[in-house]
Amino acid sequence: MNNINITEKYAICMLKEKKTLHEKELSPYLIVSMIVEMMLDGNLEITDKNKVILTDKIPTADYNLKLYDIIKNMKKDEVSLRIILSTVCYSFSTKNLKEIINTLKNNMLQHELIVLETKKGLIGEKEVVNVVESKFNEVIEEVKTEFLKNGVLTDDIILLASLLNSTRFLKNIINKYEKEELNNKLKEIKDTDIAQKVKVAQSVINTMTALVTTLMINASTSSM
Repeated sequence: MNNINITEKYAICMLKEKKTLHEKELSPYLIVSMIVEMMLDGNLEITDKNKVILTDKIPTADYNLKLYDIIKNMKKDEVSLRIILSTVCYSFSTKNLKEIINTLKNNMLQHELIVLETKKGLIGEKEVVNVVESKFNEVIEEVKTEFLKNGVLTDDIILLASLLNSTRFLKNIINKYEKEELNNKLKEIKDTDIAQKVKVAQSVINTMTALVTTLMINASTSSM
């Protein structure tokens, strides 16, 4: 599955677990994946202060290009990860997030990772996104082979494993006989640069989630 990007592989695991790409607690991880993916492809740099600096190299994946343009339109030399996640995932308008996720969904359709189904609901027809099981199984086997069996870990597999571990998906796809090997590998990658970027991003996401929850509670209380 070398032609499939890490974000798409993470997304298919997310769909398998949550049945949707519009999961409010997990959508920010898709954005984080895109940011780190673009870092690996040389489209942007992430500073020690967790600020994003765009380069002149344009992303090839459509969904990354959509996010790249959103960051570019902020018209700042450096943009903090917190501001990017706040703008895309936690603003009152969901336009940016919907555009990015819809673009990602279209890529996944082209790569035959998912199929769309229309079902009748109480208020009309509803689009349902289904995982192609054979493709999902290929991703799982790749994670197990590359992460648990191979001696040398690539940046891509470290990113995917870090994302899956951060959202508690990783242990769901590892059987009990592989748990000890998994824990050893997680210790091995925890200090890598990519794993640290995901960890920092997770901290920002947790902070933003807590802030949004507080705002929602305050708004609900004031309206009573």
